[in-house]
Amino acid sequence: MRFPDRPVARHHRRTTTISRHDQAPAPDTPAEDTATEVRRLRAENTQLREAMASRPQIDQARGILMADEAWDMLRYTSQHTNIKLREVAAAVVAGAAGPPPPQPISAALRRARARFRARRRTAERKE
Repeated sequence: MRFPDRPVARHHRRTTTISRHDQAPAPDTPAEDTATEVRRLRAENTQLREAMASRPQIDQARGILMADEAWDMLRYTSQHTNIKLREVAAAVVAGAAGPPPPQPISAALRRARARFRARRRTAERKE
């Protein structure tokens, strides 16, 4: 059994030696090491709290930015499959938790996604 806090003994014939690489470096002073660790953990805690607080805003912004494109994709799919928009939306929602939407809707959604991605790439190149 190996204990992580104990150095590893190496056996050579009749002598036992412990390599300096097997020993953990001793801290200068325990209080100094603890204080440094506390400061590091407090800084990390602050960063994590800020990230958690800003996450809802980021998600809302993503939703707003994607809303226009999502609406256009649903409308395109509805128009090119001759299926009511509400039925396309219901198939997409049902497909998120279960089987994928029917083939005509899936194919039209793939075409719409490709179309809007190409449009986005073209806009990004112009900028």
